[in-house]
Amino acid sequence: MSFLSLYRKYRPENFNDLIGQDQVKITLKNALKNDRVAHAYLFAGPRGTGKTSTAKVFAKSLNCANPSADFEPCGECNSCQRIEKGNSLDVIEIDAASNRGIDEIRELREKVKFYPGEGQYKVYIIDEVHMLTKGAFNALLKTLEEPPESVVFILATTEPHEVITTIMSRCQRFDFTLLTLTNLKKRLKYIAEAEGYEIDREALDILARSARGGMRDAISLLDQAISFSDGQLSVDEISRMLGRIDKSDLKDFLLHLSSEQSQPALELLDKQLESGLGIERFSDELIEYCRELLLVKECGIDSGILEYSRSYLEEIASVAANLSTKKITRIIDEFASLKQKLRSSARPRLQLEISVIKLSSRGSSGSSLEARLSELEFKLDNFLNSSGDSAGNNSSDFKQKIEAQKTAAEKEKTSQNNEQNNQSKRSSKEENTDKDKNKIQKNNRETAPTQPAGRKPQQEKEKKAKSETEPAAEKIASAEKSAAAASSKESPQKPAAAGGAVSLNQVKENWARVLKETRQLDISVQALLREGEPAAVEGKTVIIAFPESKKFHYKGASSNKALVARVLRNVLNEAVEIEFQLGAKKKLADEPETSAPDRSEGVEVVEDSKPAADRGQNSGAEIDPAVEEVDNPSNKAEESSKNSDQNLEAEEPASQSAEVAEQAGDLDIESLARIFSGEIIEVDKSILENRGGN
Repeated sequence: MSFLSLYRKYRPENFNDLIGQDQVKITLKNALKNDRVAHAYLFAGPRGTGKTSTAKVFAKSLNCANPSADFEPCGECNSCQRIEKGNSLDVIEIDAASNRGIDEIRELREKVKFYPGEGQYKVYIIDEVHMLTKGAFNALLKTLEEPPESVVFILATTEPHEVITTIMSRCQRFDFTLLTLTNLKKRLKYIAEAEGYEIDREALDILARSARGGMRDAISLLDQAISFSDGQLSVDEISRMLGRIDKSDLKDFLLHLSSEQSQPALELLDKQLESGLGIERFSDELIEYCRELLLVKECGIDSGILEYSRSYLEEIASVAANLSTKKITRIIDEFASLKQKLRSSARPRLQLEISVIKLSSRGSSGSSLEARLSELEFKLDNFLNSSGDSAGNNSSDFKQKIEAQKTAAEKEKTSQNNEQNNQSKRSSKEENTDKDKNKIQKNNRETAPTQPAGRKPQQEKEKKAKSETEPAAEKIASAEKSAAAASSKESPQKPAAAGGAVSLNQVKENWARVLKETRQLDISVQALLREGEPAAVEGKTVIIAFPESKKFHYKGASSNKALVARVLRNVLNEAVEIEFQLGAKKKLADEPETSAPDRSEGVEVVEDSKPAADRGQNSGAEIDPAVEEVDNPSNKAEESSKNSDQNLEAEEPASQSAEVAEQAGDLDIESLARIFSGEIIEVDKSILENRGGN
């Protein structure tokens, strides 16, 4: 007789020979006992776990002429002998991988109608059923749903998720699991003794772990080992046959990496490579071993994730106790990326050695700085807590020096803070004094009687406007220069408006810079924005007003509000918002006098060049409160400063604007420039012509 492979020679012949899968054996035996045999079964599970063998044993039990008391097939009757040899007419085994078309299934449907030849049931075993096409599945569906009473279908697959749900719902499903190491070693030992070979316990463990839960794989490896070692089944021979690195060497290698010993790690690596072990095989073995360490470390040996013997799991746990999770994951990541580099590298061994040096070098952990700081802290604690009198005296002196340095640093910091506070107080007092003086002078000028509005010769009005505006502008400019000089001397590094309220004057002073920076970002937005100007400030909101005739520019600027607001924040260094209004200047100028106190609290208003004439007529009513405050400057300094600022900003432009409104057509460019001295830098004749001027 020709040679027969061990996995075929020792195929299970009855339920007792089936290793593992107890839940399947119990269910099928009870079905035979209670005469509850279903018309279709689905056996699903990994390869080599006994699906086809279980199907043949079940077919034997269905057609056995002399079953035992527990419904085991006798193995001696004609039906059992034919099924075992594979030439039974009642048990048809179909390979769905090669008979996957709809024509084969139609042929099967025609044969299903015939009764069994010698047994009670006709059994169809369709292996790898997931390989059938969708049309073949649909053709099988009706037959599988209502088969003849004497037909039983047994479908076997390693990919149950690829079987359509309509097929699965018509079958009783049995899931076959991977076999444990104990069951594998028990079966391997039985086969080796039956063949007349002795095998070491460690060799059995290596073969069982290499099979990864598959009985057919384990028996095939045993058959290969017998041929390789000529019957001498030792640990060394089997390891050399499998091309595997010994676990003890992997353990030593990982400990060298963990203790940052690159030299012994490289020596061990060189030894393995010189013995013929491939670089990729070494990387795969190390990654798999690190995976086992990681799972045992995180989940424990009783989790059931790893189907290994308890002794081996305990050995892995002892190794994992010496390695941190961070270190294990770093090793896995490094060697996983190494496999990608090896594909394109001309010197793969160099890449492997570089990875080993990186993992074993000092500070190779994820946070090298943290590790170094921890090491320094440990050494410092040892130094301070060292034994001996001399060490104790040195440590006490060291601590005293540190405490003295800390105390000196705190005193110096406190003195600097006090000095800065005193300087800021002095500068604030001087600024308040200068402001009070300037505001009193402004109020004195405002108490002068105002002439009624009317038609007067042009020369008298020009002289009057010049006499009123030029001294005020000069005094205001001198007061601002003196206050700025004083503040710059006292606090030269203090920002202009850091963290304070934004004033309208501040916005107007920086408006040219806003336009310049806007031009750099978008010149079209700058062209639109030139037609508007700052009109008021309400808290943190800056109002930009456009004339009624500039609706197009107003809409264009509003659509680019975010850009303008960003530029304004950068220029002012304040978190301000921006609001565009059409004709807002005229509306603010036409507000009743009762709303003046509200604006004086947080809003500064600049009047348009063409306000209402009646604004100048009511200017006399605004002078009276200011006069009373000037009479008592010591009692109401703060209130007078607020009202005087408001009156100064509102009164003078009102009187000037009233005159301009009456004689806009008679004034030339130079007269307008003298009236608005300090405000108008350049006048374009085209602008005056478009607005009705000369």
